[in-house]
Amino acid sequence: MKKLIAKFSLMTALCAVAVSSVSCKDDKGSAKPKFTSDLIGTYTPTYVSREAAGGETNDFYLTFEATWVDPENIPMIDLTAVMGFPIPMNTVLSLVEAMGSNIVKGGLVEVELKNDGSFGAKYHDLLIEGSDMSSILGALLAPQFGSETKQFPGSGSSVLPSDAVGYYTKDGKFYFTLSRSFLKGVASDMDIVTLLDGLLAQYPSIGIVSTEDYYAVPLKYTKENGVVKLYVDRDMMVPVMDVLAPLLGALGPDTTMGIDLGQVLKDLKEQTTAIEIAVRLK
Repeated sequence: MKKLIAKFSLMTALCAVAVSSVSCKDDKGSAKPKFTSDLIGTYTPTYVSREAAGGETNDFYLTFEATWVDPENIPMIDLTAVMGFPIPMNTVLSLVEAMGSNIVKGGLVEVELKNDGSFGAKYHDLLIEGSDMSSILGALLAPQFGSETKQFPGSGSSVLPSDAVGYYTKDGKFYFTLSRSFLKGVASDMDIVTLLDGLLAQYPSIGIVSTEDYYAVPLKYTKENGVVKLYVDRDMMVPVMDVLAPLLGALGPDTTMGIDLGQVLKDLKEQTTAIEIAVRLK
């Protein structure tokens, strides 16, 4: 079980930010070309507005859209252990969309995509009182943020070393990079890099790019009227679902609060024709 959880944690760390394109190949040993990108610049989070029932307009900084095979019979997620009853999956996705939008809106102030492939950012800390699950869920449902504007990289930031992450663009995709040297120092009792290399060799369809220096996870992007949309779609997500579903399904109910996460991914794959998760910067 310990090994299973370790595998899942590592996969999630790389895939949560972005899931990869099936068309990408493992590229171990290659290096990034001389840096150029049409995304170099400084951005702030922006939103799309949707009209809700009653004519009210809501702004979404994170969008999570799904097209269902049968809109009249959307699969349920059993949240009995958490809320006392099951909930339709589209309702849960709407809740995730709203929570994510509040976190992006309140926490992220500015993102700088620098001309050397590094990141800069200004942000507010998400405040979480306590380490138990109820405290974490409470912070996500009704997020509160620190008043101080922190900067990455900077002396006041403890998020990551400045050289741990980076980016580049190639063939219409945005690649988020994570340094191998950083990962080697993350856990003293686990060889994360060897484990990741083994996972990527075993599951090449997820398409994470591997070089001597970094791992790179691609997202799709568009740039229109000054707005950059970074997103993943269903084709990019399905290979990751196929890998994660059995790992999540093997976790015990105490770990998942009684939710069959493997079944959730299976339903999301089998009962949709389109999925898109996106953030927008302007």
